Amino acid sequence: MNIRLIRPLLALVGVSLLSQVLVAQSIIEPDRTALEQLQPLIPTPESPSYPQATMNRSAPAAAPADNGQQATKIDGTFQPPRGPLLTKDGQPIFGSQLFQGDFRNVSFSGFNPDYQVGTGDVVQIMLWGGIETVLQLTVDAQGNIFLPRIGPVPVLGVRNGDLNQTVNQHIRRVYKENVDAYANLMSTQTVKVFVSGYVSKPGLYQGFSSDSALYYLDRAGGIDPERGSFVNISLIRSGQKLANLNLYEFIEKGKLPITQFRDGDVILVGPLQDTVVIQGEVNNAGRFEFEEANTPLSRLLTLASPKAVGTHVSIRRAVHGSAEAIVFPREESDHYTLQPGDFVEVTTRNIPKSIMVTISGEHLGPQRVVLPYGATLSEGIAKISPSPRSKLASVQLFRRSVAERQKALLTQSLDNLERNVLNVQSSSYEEARLRVAESQLVLSFIKRAREVEPKGQVLLESVEKADQIALEDGDIIFVPAQSALVTVYGEVKFPNTQTFRPNEPLAKYIKRAGGFTHNANPSELIVIRPNGAVENVGSGRGFSVGAGDEVIVLPKPDRKGLIFAKDIMTIIYQIAVAARVAVNL
Repeated sequence: MNIRLIRPLLALVGVSLLSQVLVAQSIIEPDRTALEQLQPLIPTPESPSYPQATMNRSAPAAAPADNGQQATKIDGTFQPPRGPLLTKDGQPIFGSQLFQGDFRNVSFSGFNPDYQVGTGDVVQIMLWGGIETVLQLTVDAQGNIFLPRIGPVPVLGVRNGDLNQTVNQHIRRVYKENVDAYANLMSTQTVKVFVSGYVSKPGLYQGFSSDSALYYLDRAGGIDPERGSFVNISLIRSGQKLANLNLYEFIEKGKLPITQFRDGDVILVGPLQDTVVIQGEVNNAGRFEFEEANTPLSRLLTLASPKAVGTHVSIRRAVHGSAEAIVFPREESDHYTLQPGDFVEVTTRNIPKSIMVTISGEHLGPQRVVLPYGATLSEGIAKISPSPRSKLASVQLFRRSVAERQKALLTQSLDNLERNVLNVQSSSYEEARLRVAESQLVLSFIKRAREVEPKGQVLLESVEKADQIALEDGDIIFVPAQSALVTVYGEVKFPNTQTFRPNEPLAKYIKRAGGFTHNANPSELIVIRPNGAVENVGSGRGFSVGAGDEVIVLPKPDRKGLIFAKDIMTIIYQIAVAARVAVNL
């Protein structure tokens, strides 16, 4: 690449940092670390932000809907993804988990006592005594099997459990004695069944007459999740309905009509019925459908299986073009019915009667105590059994919600800094080179700063006002020990813990820690008191260090070389206060 051509171009047009990195990569080969940190921001054909070519084609009618998941086709049969399918708005469809290939992969060719012998079935006849022979006879189109010297024996429609008795009755008409017989059903004939209606792949499917309706539905790709019904499925023979299949009853109770299929039978999936959606504290959240109008809410809750923590139910519905909402205790569900389109949510409304607080640090009592809901910090302090070294006047309070808030604020500051770094403008080639090196430094700082976990300390003005602070469940009360030590760390050469010396200036403590490093900011010293209070003492001149204090020396960004020095200093101070950590560039 011609450098003499590219330099004037960069001087005339301001380019973003991302473009500068790409230019610098091909010209000056900077440190690869900076480029690797920026690489995830460059769109690739695999990334979601990369523009994709699209074609406006209508999907074949037989293909299953996408529903946020992808189906594949193997050996001419659709293979749906694992797990329930989703509606267009992301709601799981109750019942769709049935059709994932597990039924169609195993065909049932066994028998049960209620199986009725049909045309094409093979019956084994074993004779012994005066006649010894084994015959395998196929049931003919007239429904008979033909026994030599006996003639046709009608077996069509005979129960498998009665087959042996029926055959023996006909044999006894000819052979009164000295001939015994045993009849056994060997195999059934294959049948072809139509699967129609709102399924993903309607068609004619072959199986055994003893196969269940689920086998044939699964062969057809399952029920169309957007249009088909899981509760209105008809089994039809010669134009007459034999049975109605409700898959919710199969999921809930294992109830499935036993049907012996014949050639030409039809499984007809009806259109989607009235639907409702349930969310919240339930094990089976998603879309449900019901055949009957005014279905009791209790029926929906039975299928959705509410969790034990669910105490209240809310229903939102549209009535004559306006929205309506009702909320009531879960115990009153029997008094309410559902309407099409209802949105039901099971929520938790537990009013705590007590809270658990942890007491840590220097004390002799139990680590955890239980207090009534609404108890104050003063009540928590009263539960402490102090040791001779406890310093109750400097107790500290740590709270999970405060730590989460501190983490969110820190993340927001780091996100803003990262965004500003990646969008900085340069007007020349030389400036672009400097910005690449600077971005590498700042991005490395951001990465390390994201790993910091704030402590969530609630700063207490004084213990005397502890009765004004309400405790929360999970709070930690820390009891510091009486200390005659002072800790100095951060940007000093030899961080250490020293003996407290009354009336000695702060500079002496820093000197005994080896003095400042070349990266220290001598005008930004932070002191943390035993009660957790944080003070910015500037250069520390005239400041009196107390027993148990911690001194943090913050780093100093290069204000001349870094255009984000002010932002970085703010974040460094924010981290020092929230986590008592000095993060350097």
